[in-house]
Amino acid sequence: MEAPQSSNSTPVQSRDEISGHGAFCPVGGMVDGGSSNFSREQQTLRNQRLKTAAIILCGGSFAFFVRNLTLGLYSSPLMQKLGFGHAALVIVLAGAALFLHRCFVACRFRLLSLEFIIFGLPTLLFVWMQHCRTCDCSPELLDQMAASYPAETAVPWIILINIYAWFVPNSLRRAVVVIGAMGVIPLAGAVIVSIEQPIVRDRMFGGGGFSALLLWLVISGVTAIYGSFRIGRLRREAYDAKQLGSYFLKKKLGAGGMGEVHLAEHQLLKRPCAIKLIRAEKADDATAIARFESEVQATAGLTHVNTVEIYDFGYTQDGTFYYAMEFLPGMDLQAAVDKTGPMPAARVVHLLKQVSSALGEAHRAGLIHRDIKPGNIFATERGGVLDVAKLLDFGLVKSLDTPDSSPEITIEGAVIGSPMYAPPERVLGESEPDARGDIYSLGATAYFLLTGRPVFQGDKVLKVLFAHANESPLPLSELRADIPGDVEAIIMQCLAKNPDERFQTAEELEAALQATNCSTAWTQQQARESWHIADSGTGGASQTTNAAEIETQVLA
Repeated sequence: MEAPQSSNSTPVQSRDEISGHGAFCPVGGMVDGGSSNFSREQQTLRNQRLKTAAIILCGGSFAFFVRNLTLGLYSSPLMQKLGFGHAALVIVLAGAALFLHRCFVACRFRLLSLEFIIFGLPTLLFVWMQHCRTCDCSPELLDQMAASYPAETAVPWIILINIYAWFVPNSLRRAVVVIGAMGVIPLAGAVIVSIEQPIVRDRMFGGGGFSALLLWLVISGVTAIYGSFRIGRLRREAYDAKQLGSYFLKKKLGAGGMGEVHLAEHQLLKRPCAIKLIRAEKADDATAIARFESEVQATAGLTHVNTVEIYDFGYTQDGTFYYAMEFLPGMDLQAAVDKTGPMPAARVVHLLKQVSSALGEAHRAGLIHRDIKPGNIFATERGGVLDVAKLLDFGLVKSLDTPDSSPEITIEGAVIGSPMYAPPERVLGESEPDARGDIYSLGATAYFLLTGRPVFQGDKVLKVLFAHANESPLPLSELRADIPGDVEAIIMQCLAKNPDERFQTAEELEAALQATNCSTAWTQQQARESWHIADSGTGGASQTTNAAEIETQVLA
């Protein structure tokens, strides 16, 4: 998981969350092999919907069964047989609902059989019910029954047709066939009853009853078919919208000034990954897209184990740029300090050595990160090893090999980096960005990790930037007495105002950290304890009272 570009803390991501589902749907997704995956999703949905339909029809049938018993409608021998059939239907529907609740039906034939049971048996009961009512009706009531026959026939069929259309996922062709059959059956039943009962025939064909029944069923059927078609189309569009190339978006993890991050899964490899895509409101911003492309292209060329790995990138059909990177269980260092307070010096040295090594590769490739901060360093787990540092978010990267012909690309979303960690020369605009600026930002990050507060605090952006340019930071030992002297000396050297007085390369910084007395003191047992504390949400409180406000002001 990549940390969002905002200052908000990123929660711990456990493996259990990989199965989550998100609601975000970028428009016009690219689908590779989407049909088979969509069919599997449809099968799962059909199981759920058939269960729901069975429960609804069972409940409705039971309610009418109780009503008919209460009114004494099952008193005659013929109607008693209908009553037994009605009770059997309730039991069968209840059994189908219970079966679907307990079992997932993967066999297509079994699903079709269950669909026939749930919807076919009620149709047979409706036909039988109308036939029994006309045959069992007394002569003096037959004329009244004949007058009400079209409406009493149409209502239950309209309900059944619409339940089928709205609940059962279907193709347009299948919906036309099934719903069409549901509409024809009551019409055929009306014709049979009219042949047996002349009074019904006179009412149905002489009084316009049949045409009314026909119109009700046609209108209901057309509406149901269109509704089934639209729901199916929207369901397919929603599924396709969650597809990006070979990736399926599952849930939104975070958002920042430029992009959004989503948990995704590769369709073939079934590998969890993080997808970052440009924010929808910036999709037409050429400058934003250029910066986004710069980030992925720069990061994709780096292979260091402590740099986030890029798997793939591309565009959706509507032009939305995205890229896929490794999913990182854990949390960024900003969130870690927010949850548990300042870190032990040994842990900070352990993490900074890894980040310095990753920066060394980037600098040798002529790339300056320019946005080093706690939120862009991730403490993750790899191969059972905890506290593996990952350097994220090269969104402000700059190549030293080419002139910056488009300086506006780096302005979006920040004052060229994060003001809480900006080097003085960048604030003053005195020189071109180089490796020493990243070293200053990494020193400011270490200062925060050790003390729980940024190097300079203030309620205004300009006040913090002015402090970076003109004020000397408080020695670490004044804020925390247990920080080793050699570690303090390294951090304070990183924070020198004059770039010439800092470590000149990331390799020099890494070597200095390696030479400290606590460079190998951080153990996996200590890492496990720290992760447990962070996961449980306990620990010391962070003192970063103004950092989030300042980041928000800059990103606004």
